Amino acid sequence: MSRIKLFMLVSMIMIFLLSACGTKPNGPVIVRVTLKDFAVESSVTEFKTGVPYHFIVTNEGQVVHEFMIMPITMDSMGMPGMSGMSMEQRDAMAFMMIPQEELSAGATAERDYTFTTIPQGNIEMVCTLAGHFEAGMHAPVTIK
Repeated sequence: MSRIKLFMLVSMIMIFLLSACGTKPNGPVIVRVTLKDFAVESSVTEFKTGVPYHFIVTNEGQVVHEFMIMPITMDSMGMPGMSGMSMEQRDAMAFMMIPQEELSAGATAERDYTFTTIPQGNIEMVCTLAGHFEAGMHAPVTIK
């Protein structure tokens, strides 16, 4: 085998081995969430524990919103609701949140989050500002 062919063969093997060794793990899963007056839309609604997610939340509404992923309680009629809870209680229940100070009309905010456990109950993406949840600003999600 000529020196040039041998050099080319060895070079190709080295490039292959180096590229395999330098492989980076995949980055977080991008989740695009749109908040509207009054709806929550998400590009992903099924999540897995241990997988990193990068949430890009855009407020396309005309008023300020907030964004939370949290368990939703049921009222006495069996309907999802937030009545009777203070804002502090809601904040404490949230797995992940972006406060209203970051989501004025037209704003976009980003957060990284990884679910570490499978929560029990109804989990939803919500805006819990006064009247927003009741007006339809919630969307169910699944965590496996």
